[in-house]
Amino acid sequence: MKFRTLLPPLKAGPKIGLQEPVLTIGSCFAEGIGHKLAANKFKVLVNPFGTIFDPLSVSRLLTASMARQEVTTTSFIRSEGLYKSLELHSSFAATGKGELQEKIKARLSQVHDHLRTARWLLITFGTAYIYKYLATGKYIANCQKLPARSFQRELVPVSQLQEEFRMAIRKLQSFNPGLGIILTVSPVRHLKDGLEQNSLSKAVLRCLCHELASTSNRIIYYPAYELMMDDLRDYRFYKEDMLHPTEQAIDYIWQHFSQSFFTADTLDFLQQWQKLSHALQHKAFNPASAAHQQFLQQTLNGLNKLKNKVDVTNEIKRLKKQIRLLEKKE
Repeated sequence: MKFRTLLPPLKAGPKIGLQEPVLTIGSCFAEGIGHKLAANKFKVLVNPFGTIFDPLSVSRLLTASMARQEVTTTSFIRSEGLYKSLELHSSFAATGKGELQEKIKARLSQVHDHLRTARWLLITFGTAYIYKYLATGKYIANCQKLPARSFQRELVPVSQLQEEFRMAIRKLQSFNPGLGIILTVSPVRHLKDGLEQNSLSKAVLRCLCHELASTSNRIIYYPAYELMMDDLRDYRFYKEDMLHPTEQAIDYIWQHFSQSFFTADTLDFLQQWQKLSHALQHKAFNPASAAHQQFLQQTLNGLNKLKNKVDVTNEIKRLKKQIRLLEKKE
């Protein structure tokens, strides 16, 4: 008797190689998978604008990056003693408008350059609800802790999101014809909206992904949401806030993602790197022992075998320093 509905890895479609640059953008899942990619030595730019929840804001930022759009101060507000932008995550902050402009300009340029050569773009949609800033009448990405009365919350219709993102994808395909796009819906629950509204929002996003993925074999929907909701389907896979997946759940989704998208060579590398990564985190009870010195040397040899595939310069330097310190003590 089976008590779970297992979701098998995706089999069809193009695969991601270790050397292929990746850009992630959007909600928390884009950040979580992005950090996993970075930790496993992929060439990835992770959520460069911070956590962005809604599709309209994601589209706007991608379009601005491709055009290297000039930064204006119209979305700038002063909050908690710093200037911030309503278009970006609160991690973009500065003591002056000019400094914030330069920060954003540099990030747009960085994303432009990375997107130009990227082979894969991972987009995660968190919510179909969006906030309109009443002072300007414009939709924004982050309320920056301004009073709720400053905004009007709206559920964006599927048709409007489809129109917006079809245009953004056409621009992306023109800007980088070899780009593959992976769409996901965030498994993070937005309970501030209420259970019914959260379900409605996720349904809108799922419809958006389905429509977009049906237009090209280079646009793929990845079922992160379904993995959390139907495969794992248990509150023990949520953190104490009952909103975010636990590390165990994230690891499970990462393994599924890996089996779905990575080439055979990349999967082989991940097995080698995981062993070395664990070895690098190992803390010896007796660092001066001959056994530990041998362990360090074996780990160093393993890193040297990989240095033509990935950048392990810092790891090699750190191990060599430990070995030299132990030799001096002797």
